[in-house]
This record gives sequence, structure tokens and C-alpha cells, in this order.
Amino acid sequence: MESKSGQYIKPAYKIFGRFVSECMAYLKSGKGIGMPIQDFPAYFSYNRRLIPPFLASKPWIVHRAFLELQKYIKPQMHVLEFGSGGSTLYLADKVASIYSIEHDEKWYHLIHKQLETYSKITHVLVPPVKKEGKEEYKSVHGLFSEGLDFEDYAHAADHLPEESFDLLIIDGRVRPQCLKNSISKLKRGGMLIFDNADRETYQDTIQTFLSGWKKKRFSGVTIYDPYFNSTHIYFKP
Repeated sequence: MESKSGQYIKPAYKIFGRFVSECMAYLKSGKGIGMPIQDFPAYFSYNRRLIPPFLASKPWIVHRAFLELQKYIKPQMHVLEFGSGGSTLYLADKVASIYSIEHDEKWYHLIHKQLETYSKITHVLVPPVKKEGKEEYKSVHGLFSEGLDFEDYAHAADHLPEESFDLLIIDGRVRPQCLKNSISKLKRGGMLIFDNADRETYQDTIQTFLSGWKKKRFSGVTIYDPYFNSTHIYFKP
């Protein structure tokens, strides 16, 4: 189905069908569906014209986590993120500085063009290396990552000052290693966003490094995504 402008508009019955399917999957896994049902209007809006989040300058995270993030954004904030895109563009004119680390060269150049007018944003490309590296630096999530080593990427923030950032976003490759190596860069009282935090491969690291942190868990309707996801927000003691 196409609009007069030629843009694809997803039929309502397909949106509703996928939503019901996601709710059923949540019920089978023991998760509640009260919040997703409340968020159905947002789900419908996101999926009616399904576009990449970066084109809307919004982070690709759970809808409720995005609403929570909006409450904390301040002009004087300094942000460090692994994985550039909609989050970078959303924050670009709302914070004091952003240090954004990206691994994908094509994606980097696509986003970089839109960031060139922001002098306060440092957008760096740190691609993986084709080699059989350490097991912990292999990406088990994401396409076309087999045979690639992300050690340089995971250590790309090592040179930055300790406790110098107000917000840390972990939403790229080898997230456990990025968390381990960059957690010291976050100020006390700082905010950490860890996307897809429910993945089994992340649990040991989250428990080890974020135990005792105040946390808010959000799951369900995700920005411009037909599938439900999970985003956790943590606050450093």
C-alpha cells in the first residue's frame, strides 16, 4: 500500500497481527503485556510508516525507555556512545558533547554526513579486524560479524578521561566488553543505557558490573520496530 507521496504505508491489519503475535510471545515467556497494550497507539504510529530510526532522529530503543531518557537530557551533558545513529542525531542539538564510536564503515559515512555541522560531536570509525582474536571480542549478535575481531572497537574509549561523561550508551557490538572497558568513564550519578539487555549472553557481565546500581527496566514497544525489545537504564552509585 502506497500513499500519494509514494511512501509505503503498512496495512493496519498487518500491524495489529504482528502486535498480537508479539503479545502472545510475551505471555508465553511469562512477561506482562499491560504496558505494551497501553503503548499500542505508539506501536501503530511507528509501524504505519516503518522507517529507519535515524531518519526520524530517534534512538532505536524501547519506546518507554525513550520517554524516560527525555526526562534526564540536559544541555550541559557529555555523552559517550557505542553505536551511532538515531541516538546521535537525537542528542546532537540537546547536549554539550558526544563522543560516538561506530564499527560499520558504510553506516559511519551515512550518519557522519548528517553530523558534520555539529562541532561538539566526535564521530569515530573503529572497524573490526579480520582475524581469529579472543573469544570475548567476537560479536555473537549482528549480521556479517563472523571471523571479525572487535577488540580495538571495545577499547576505543580507553584514552578518554575517567568519570567525564554524564550518559553512556551501550548499543553496538561486543557490548559486554564495551561496558567493562568504559564504565569508569561515567560520572557518579551518571546514566547508562544498555539496549537489548535481556539477551542471555549479556547477563553475566550485567550482573558483575551493574549489581547494586539503581535500574529501570523497559520492554515491549520499540521505536520504528515491529518486534518487542528490552532496554535497561542504570544510574551509577
